[in-house]
Formats: sequence, structure tokens, C-alpha cells
Amino acid sequence: MTALLLRIRTLIVKEFLIILRDPSGRAMLVVPPIIQLVLFAYAVTLEVSNVGVVVLNQDSGRHGTEVAARIEASPYFLASVERGGFQNIRISLENQKILMGVVIPRDFSSRLEKGTAAPIQVVSDGRRSNSAQIVTAYLTEIVAQYSLELAGRLEAGRLSARGQSLPGQNSSSLVHGVPPPPPTPPVSFSARHWFNPNLVYVWTIIPSLMAIITLLMTLNLSAMSLAREKEMGTFEQLLVTPLTPAEIIVGKLVPAMVVAAFESLLIYSLGRFFYGVPMRGSFPLLLGSIVLFSFSIIGFGLFISSIVKTQQQAIVGSFMFMVPCVALSGFAAPVENMPAWLQQAVVLNPLKHALVIMKGVFLKDMPAGEVWLNGWPLLVIGIAALLFSGWMFRKNLG
Repeated sequence: MTALLLRIRTLIVKEFLIILRDPSGRAMLVVPPIIQLVLFAYAVTLEVSNVGVVVLNQDSGRHGTEVAARIEASPYFLASVERGGFQNIRISLENQKILMGVVIPRDFSSRLEKGTAAPIQVVSDGRRSNSAQIVTAYLTEIVAQYSLELAGRLEAGRLSARGQSLPGQNSSSLVHGVPPPPPTPPVSFSARHWFNPNLVYVWTIIPSLMAIITLLMTLNLSAMSLAREKEMGTFEQLLVTPLTPAEIIVGKLVPAMVVAAFESLLIYSLGRFFYGVPMRGSFPLLLGSIVLFSFSIIGFGLFISSIVKTQQQAIVGSFMFMVPCVALSGFAAPVENMPAWLQQAVVLNPLKHALVIMKGVFLKDMPAGEVWLNGWPLLVIGIAALLFSGWMFRKNLG
């Protein structure tokens, strides 16, 4: 073994001993990722359920009662049907006790019986615009389904009065007084959800959390590596060793990459065997992508570590990097919805590329060529970040 490799191996062993000999350090490698995964998998969701809705039914007819009953029976809502004025809806919306109020007017049933349009008023909380849009879509589907059934019944009633039958039906059913089924709508569609047939949100959130939690743990570990040496007073001892700045960077890089791989495999195992997320792609491709992603993140972490003096400063620096990194990754809002100039800027965000790979390999069986198209930017970002952190490290030494 050459002297170069021996020096780097010694520094790597030292870093692992610092991490593993501390009981709290060992616990930090396992407990926080598990807690974050369990909490985020259920809390970080864009699904809307158990939403508070008040239905103000001012109509005494059967149509208003049936629409109100269908809304109340929906599994998405915690709906209550009331009568009276609008005051309760206004107060509940102001206090954020409900997300939406539905007002069925007094002449709702009479309008429908006459064959005229019968509007239903929906008042939503604009402070929660995304949830309000989703709940409005749910309500629209309920009302549209009832409207379709009602149109079929009214048409059947008119034909029955004239002694005729609907197309494709036996007229004998009308003669014997059996109400015919509603007519088949002229236009229909059949939805099929590829890669996630039942729209299980955990299937999409777990691969994303795999990348985000790996980012969090790896960034904190690498950002505090040199800062810990400075704060404990061992940084000067490290400088008087035969190690060069480049060797120090490599010695700090390897342990962080091993820890990142461990964190990712831990989250992968929990996602596969606890949450039941399918793994349709290649595991070696996923593991290689994790290595590239952790390599790019460690470069940023070492850069932060090279310019700070204490571990508290390192934590603040990691937070300043991590928040925009997650916000501009496409995790909460699609990158395509961002302004054109911002879409060009987020190419430098390693998490943006990692999310595409994680979801693609997990759910889509993304081929190796597609993985590489999203993986090579991680390699470029990591090399650039490491070179910049090494330059900053030498500059601070001077």
C-alpha cells in the first residue's frame, strides 16, 4: 500500500471511529431517519380527506335532500347538513373550522322539476387554495353524477308518459310499470393510472423521502466534519500531519458516502417491506444513483464546513442550503410550473435530478440510459462542488 493510500485510510478510520464510538452519534444514524420516514410518509401528502364541509340545505324538496345526503356520505368529507342562514358558514370559514360551505337554494328542487338549471353555491377558504380546488373537484363529481342520473330518470318519465321506450330498452318494462335504468351517456371515458393504479400516495412519497432524508443526514454529517475539528481544537493537529488538503477532503468524503448509502438502504428497506412500495426497476441502478447523489451533496457539505468555524454555524449553513434545495426540487410543486429562468437555475439543484431517478427506478423501471441522463449532472455538480470546497479550504489555510 502506498503512503498516499495509507494516509487516507488512516483518516477514514479516524472518521468512522468518531461517528461510531459515540452512542448518541450511532443513534443519530438510525433513529432520526426512521422517525422522519414514519411521520413524513403520512403527514407530507397532497391528498385531501376528512375535510370539514357544511351543507346549508335551504330546499325542502327531495332533490336538495338527496344531494346533501350524497355529500354527507362521501368518504372525503366530514360534512354536516344544516338549515337556516349563511351565518354559520361564514363564522366557520373565518375560524378555519371548515374548508368549504355548500348552499342549496330554496328553489333547487322546483327548478329541477321544471327542467331548468339549478345552481348550487360553493364558498371555499381561499387561504388554502390548493385544497379548495381539490375539494371543489370532488363536489363537482358528486353533483355531476347526480345530474346525470336525474336526467336519465326525467327522460324515462317523459317517454313513459308517451308510451315509448329508451333506445336499447324493452318497452314491456314500461308497460308493467318497471322504471327503466338511466340512459348510457353519449360520451364516457375510462381512466387508467400507470405506475400507480390505485393512486396510493405513499408509493410516490417514499422514493422522494428516500432522497430528501439522505440529503438531510448527509449534508449535516459532511458540513460538521471540519467544523467539529475546528471547535474541538483538533483541526491544527490535522494540519501538521503529512495529509494534504486534497487528502483531507477525500478522507472526509468516503465516510460520508458510506453513511449516505446506509441511510438510503435503511429507508429503502422500510419503504419496501413496511409500506409495501413496489420496486420495479434495477436495484444496482438505484444504488449507483444514490452514490452519485450523495457525492454531489457531500461536496456542498464540505464547502459549508470549510467556511464556518463552529458546528452551530455549520447547522445554519446546512439549513440555508437545504430549504431552497427541497423547495425548488419539484417535490412540492412541479418544476414545469416555475418561471422559465428558474427552471434553468434548478438544473444546479442535485435533489431535482435525484427525485426523477428515485421515482423512475422505483415505479417505472427506468432504463439505464434514462438514469444516466439524469445522473451525469449529479457527477458534474459533485466534482464542481468538491473542487470549490478544496479551493476554499486552501484559501482559509493561507
